[in-house]
Amino acid sequence: MFHLKSGLNPGKSCVQRKSSTREVCLKNWESMKVWIGSLLLVLGVSLGAQTSPAHNWHSPSEVVKKIKKNFSDINSYSADFLIKTEDNKKEKQMRGKCFYKRPGKIRYNFAEPEGDEIVSDGKTLHIFIKRLGAVGKQDLTLDRKNTSGPIFTTNSPDGLNRLFRKYHYKFDTIEQPRSMGDTTKYFVLDLDQREKIGGFEKMKLFVDSESYLIKKAVATDGRGKVTTISFSNINFSEEIQDGVFNFHMSGNAKIVNNPLVSEN
Repeated sequence: MFHLKSGLNPGKSCVQRKSSTREVCLKNWESMKVWIGSLLLVLGVSLGAQTSPAHNWHSPSEVVKKIKKNFSDINSYSADFLIKTEDNKKEKQMRGKCFYKRPGKIRYNFAEPEGDEIVSDGKTLHIFIKRLGAVGKQDLTLDRKNTSGPIFTTNSPDGLNRLFRKYHYKFDTIEQPRSMGDTTKYFVLDLDQREKIGGFEKMKLFVDSESYLIKKAVATDGRGKVTTISFSNINFSEEIQDGVFNFHMSGNAKIVNNPLVSEN
């Protein structure tokens, strides 16, 4: 049986370092796991939910149906992303540009930290951490159980369905949609993990009331660490070639196979 690891395998590049720097390496791999978790979480990976009563002419289930329908109609897009983490009053941020193309192809080019990448052709997910000189290579076709299907379905309608299957969800307030300080009005959904199995226990999704795109997500784990990811400058007209989703390995990079799951 496969299950999510509590942290990424740091790989030989960390293990072989002196003890004074090994802890730093481990923390970097743990941070990358949070980035990946945040990105895949927002894009509909391994999550789900339950409906709440209707109010104010809308219901959470109605909004969720429109989110799913909207995403299933998207062929490709590019966008700028910003990820912020807050843990014990320590803040960190990451930013860059992402690309998506059906079915399940993604690329995240990080400008901060510069050179990091997350790339998937729909079958294999590569996570490159420049500072560590290491690549996590995840087979997306692995089954956690014989009947569970692909363990990760990045950026897919199926993955989004799972987003709204394993979490309870409801509107955060009666007033829906509402302005959040700009001209856009949002439906705001609170998600609560149905079975506390680790990872993000609570999430808040900010859904554009006109496009039904998830523009921002705020996720909190059991230790109180908060991760926020937001998207801007979304472009649906950019022509994106399939070659964008090919990962080019650095000759000196260490490979860590299937870092997001274990067989124990």
